[in-house]
Amino acid sequence: MMEDLSEKQINRRTFIKTASRAVGSLVFVTGHLCAVARQIDPAKQIDDLEMYDFLMPRVKFTPYKQQGQRRLSGDMWNNRPGGDANLLRELSSVIRCKVKTIRKAFDWQPQYAMQGQLNAVVTFDKLEQIKKYPFLFMTGENYFRFNQNQKDNLKEYILRGGFLLMDDCVVLRGGDFFYQSAYQLLEETFGKRSIKRIPHEHEIFHNIYDLGDTGLPYMQRQNRIFLPGMKSPQQMGLPYMHGQNHGARGVFIGERLAVFLASTDIHCGWCDSHGFEFGRQNYEKAIQMGINIIMYAISH
Repeated sequence: MMEDLSEKQINRRTFIKTASRAVGSLVFVTGHLCAVARQIDPAKQIDDLEMYDFLMPRVKFTPYKQQGQRRLSGDMWNNRPGGDANLLRELSSVIRCKVKTIRKAFDWQPQYAMQGQLNAVVTFDKLEQIKKYPFLFMTGENYFRFNQNQKDNLKEYILRGGFLLMDDCVVLRGGDFFYQSAYQLLEETFGKRSIKRIPHEHEIFHNIYDLGDTGLPYMQRQNRIFLPGMKSPQQMGLPYMHGQNHGARGVFIGERLAVFLASTDIHCGWCDSHGFEFGRQNYEKAIQMGINIIMYAISH
């Protein structure tokens, strides 16, 4: 637990940990089942950390194009906020806590988050900005680098008890560029051989939803229906894929898993509530994985 979190934030983690024990099978419905009651003084200006039990800030970073990379699709750090929105909506429907959801985003739209649409946006430039959040989410498709200051802040954030989910987003001709950069960053920050394979028996795969022997869901299956006159990626000579399965990997601080690195594109799985790309079952598995990760992070 982060050393300088307020007592209220510490209680928030304890509350969610307790609430998680009451969660049964996953129910995919909209609506807010939060059972948290607060007495709010209207004269007092309060921030999101006082209003909500859980937020999922996105990490902002600068991608770059490297030799061998075929495309660069803008500032990919803020792509597909509908995935975040779906996950947080599903999370709020199955646990008794107040989750800050994301408005005007659903499934694959919009492509990029609008100003102020995400829960919060942070960088690793200043430790003061990130240390108040127990959980951070970082996703992308392209190469990226951190400077030494950002590496130092990342290390300090993790050592203080923070948790970082990193998910590689791969489509069409893309490669696992984000994954390669993330792997290099973590080794430079925490040392060679600091990245470990997360075994299937680890509780993160079983704490709320039992993902069985498969572990990390793999978003690869294509279900897209093409209308007359439309060409599929295969017809255009493009490999159509989501995710490259390097398995679940992470950085452990003692026995605590502190960084979860995914390369199977679970974020895109969160975007696919209608099963348009991967099938409804894969959507459900991706959501279950996301909830498992969140509940592990905020209870350890």
